[in-house]
Amino acid sequence: MNAQMERMQQLAAIITEHNYRYYTLDQPAIDDVDYDKLYDELVALETASGIVLPDSPTQRVGGELLGGFEPYKHRARLWSLDKAQDNEDLLAWNTRLLKAVADYNAKHPDKEPLPQPAYVVELKFDGLTLNLTYEDGQLVQAATRGNGTVGEGILQQVKTIRSVPLTIPFTDGIIEVQGEGIMQLSVLAKYNETAAEPLKNARNAAAGALRNLNPKVTAERKLNAFFYNIGFADGAAFADHREMQQFLHDNRFKVNPYVTYHHTIEEVQAELALVTEKREQLDFLIDGAVVKVVDMRTREALGYTDKFPRWAVAFKFEAEETTTVLESVSWEVGRTGKITPVARVEAVELAGVTVQNCTLNNIGDIERKNLKFALGTLVTIRRSNDVIVRP
Repeated sequence: MNAQMERMQQLAAIITEHNYRYYTLDQPAIDDVDYDKLYDELVALETASGIVLPDSPTQRVGGELLGGFEPYKHRARLWSLDKAQDNEDLLAWNTRLLKAVADYNAKHPDKEPLPQPAYVVELKFDGLTLNLTYEDGQLVQAATRGNGTVGEGILQQVKTIRSVPLTIPFTDGIIEVQGEGIMQLSVLAKYNETAAEPLKNARNAAAGALRNLNPKVTAERKLNAFFYNIGFADGAAFADHREMQQFLHDNRFKVNPYVTYHHTIEEVQAELALVTEKREQLDFLIDGAVVKVVDMRTREALGYTDKFPRWAVAFKFEAEETTTVLESVSWEVGRTGKITPVARVEAVELAGVTVQNCTLNNIGDIERKNLKFALGTLVTIRRSNDVIVRP
């Protein structure tokens, strides 16, 4: 039994290393046939011995249908980000940032002054936010963002993502690592080639898979994930964003290589223009970029509003537009009693999403502009946060 256990441990380590090289580094070291031989040998040993190691790579796909999602309270809040819709909004955020730094330095003459802000620009992935909890190096929970304070535990679903490490080298305490679960566009296209019910878009495919009670369905989507933040760390601290990124790399998390650093807001503006141009070349959906202050001491000193960190902003792409045909109109009453006209249009792809239901101009605009919506009319729809129809 000792020799058998040693071989199982050896196989688990070898397979985990190959998973890391293939799914995280995109640098496979063996071909699929040899990988399958190693995996099949481990499965056979587990079956014969009746023993499965806690971190065995064979445990990524659970066989049991789950009864429901349990709430999970995050150790640190997952904040929303203030939004900049254009360069004017970005400059306004930067003005507030510089003032906050100056005010802090003026109020704390006895402390080391905060430095002039430097900036980091990262892609804003369009998937489902993940918050992973590791305790003494073991993945013990994975949760959705939820309301930022409490999410839903989706550990079995997240284990099916092979770029998510089940164990990490850091074993000195508890950390929460935040990222985004995504479905790559090439994977979506291949999935739809044989799917009985093709998936409409990559974002909904990822979100739907991760919130499906059957982990086997999640596994079939072949999801991926990028990680970009340590929300809570017991036993680890970082001086700046670069150190945190290096920590993620060192602990085998998949970090998107598109991360740039800048000294001025003008450099940031130029970089955001490049991101906008390169958007269509990516194999995954993004809906903008995130701009953050690099220095961690500055982040801690500036803190948060009721909703947002003062030291970060999400730069959103301009809304996309297309035309389609108006099929019907209904009036919906919200929880506050507000009446909103909703249009059903001929299905059309817009910004990576299939759109059929759209918000019409609010009733005040309709009356003020004397707008008329006739069924069968060709309308323009714009997707920003909601989808809005204009005649």
